[in-house]
Amino acid sequence: MVRPVSPPIPLHEIEVPVPSGLSPFAIGTFDEIGSFTRARFPHRHDFYEILYLTGGSGLHIVDFEPYEIEPNSLYVLAPGQVHFWKDTSLIGGRVLVFAEEFLLVHPGGLLPAPGGSPLLRLTGEQVGLIERVLDDLDREYHTRAPGYATMLQAHLHILLVLIQRLRQDRPQVPASSSIVWQFTRLVSKHVLAERSVSAYADRVGVTAGHLTDLVRAALGTTPGAVIRAALALEAKRLLAQTELSVVQIAHRLAFEDPSYFGRFFKRETGASPGDFRREIREKYQIARGG
Repeated sequence: MVRPVSPPIPLHEIEVPVPSGLSPFAIGTFDEIGSFTRARFPHRHDFYEILYLTGGSGLHIVDFEPYEIEPNSLYVLAPGQVHFWKDTSLIGGRVLVFAEEFLLVHPGGLLPAPGGSPLLRLTGEQVGLIERVLDDLDREYHTRAPGYATMLQAHLHILLVLIQRLRQDRPQVPASSSIVWQFTRLVSKHVLAERSVSAYADRVGVTAGHLTDLVRAALGTTPGAVIRAALALEAKRLLAQTELSVVQIAHRLAFEDPSYFGRFFKRETGASPGDFRREIREKYQIARGG
């Protein structure tokens, strides 16, 4: 166990009006949901965010990976992911935000976990499939007929299943993916405080060996590699978005030896912390946000 820390990267909560009795959920245009939907500085949210782009140009940067803005693009972002926009113009589409507790049933493997691409490019009839469900969500949210909260939960679950089908081109999510999803979500939330595979295995209710088998089958890697990748990603976020020194970042990430942190970071990313900070800031001209 290592000491928990709080990274100084802006964390935004759902700020749109929420109907009485409804857990955090909202859907609307970029303008309706708020200015942070198009923020040009790196930031993260404490909620899930689904972005459906129908127009615009520029770049959408998610955890420092650039994605060209194109029509019919769908992004699913998990809490804690860092994203921002660069050189954008005329972004149009819909934004859907929700807290995990809003889901009708346990999400299993339907919600995004660390390590995968947040982007789904839609083609042909896929566009109509997604737009029809978004239309249903939008109508229920704005008309608020009797029972609308349950309808929103049901339509949201349908949307997530549909996205999963389009991503994997199969109708069923393996039962084991629920455990893998729980593990990766726990890692993304607690990697600064916990780095033991056995501890995470205990939390998801399996042995360390069984967790290793499940993660290998689902992700093609090991639980230890997932933990190291999550830690390296948090280091990238701090290097890019804060003015903390490399030594300070090493301490914030609970590395007692800053030189070991440097070796760890280079082994995981292929660059030294200083080189990564300089290259990423030059590449995206990152400015600090408020």
